[in-house]
Amino acid sequence: MRYIIISTKIIYLLFFLISKTLANEVVPVDIVADEMQWNDNNKIAYAIGNAIATQGEKKISADKLIVHLDKGEDNNEIILIEAEGNVIFNNEKEVATGKIAKYNFIENNIIIENTVTLKKDDNIMKGELLIMDLNTGVSQISSNSDTNKVKMRFIPKKVQKDE
Repeated sequence: MRYIIISTKIIYLLFFLISKTLANEVVPVDIVADEMQWNDNNKIAYAIGNAIATQGEKKISADKLIVHLDKGEDNNEIILIEAEGNVIFNNEKEVATGKIAKYNFIENNIIIENTVTLKKDDNIMKGELLIMDLNTGVSQISSNSDTNKVKMRFIPKKVQKDE
């Protein structure tokens, strides 16, 4: 019995260490665009024209991406990406679109504004402001006026007759 308890503790410890290691894994951000500019003094990169930034399963594309690096460190860590024009954000589960966005790497969230659409599977939400918490998976969409309400459409999945 004592052997089982010790083995269980070791397994939990290994699981904890592995999960912490994977959580701290560095995933690079790849950026492509028609044109790029770099401001070394402000640590800001500009990706202009068909700009796409990809990190693992997450991708943001727009007419222009403004990439802010951590000014306090010399580690090339991206802290914020601002997107302007024809914004599309994809993760493994959702696609969100709008006209402007701020993707905060520190808080792991994205805020998309102006004619926003969020699509998950066949379900669609539309509004003017979308806040996606990428840590919790919770998304909030709102409107800035009484005349332009938030709209949602849920499409039920078809059940096969055999089931």
